[in-house]
Amino acid sequence: MASQTTVNIDALHGEIVSGRYPEIRATPTPGCDVCAALAGEWFANGDRDVLIEINNHPHEVPKLSRVKAWRDEGAKVA
Repeated sequence: MASQTTVNIDALHGEIVSGRYPEIRATPTPGCDVCAALAGEWFANGDRDVLIEINNHPHEVPKLSRVKAWRDEGAKVA
């Protein structure tokens, strides 16, 4: 996860909204390394799957394999 782009979640001021239909809304959890990395991916490439995984917080059963790898590496999940 060290090479992963992250976003300062506190600076987001709320939720991320995908404008494509159907609309997906996601609110990253402050203090969660996984949510921060996923938000970074959203802003880098607009992958809507990351919004679904953000909504899957606390990521106990990750929908994306990279999230499981991040957790295994010790990423903090607030």
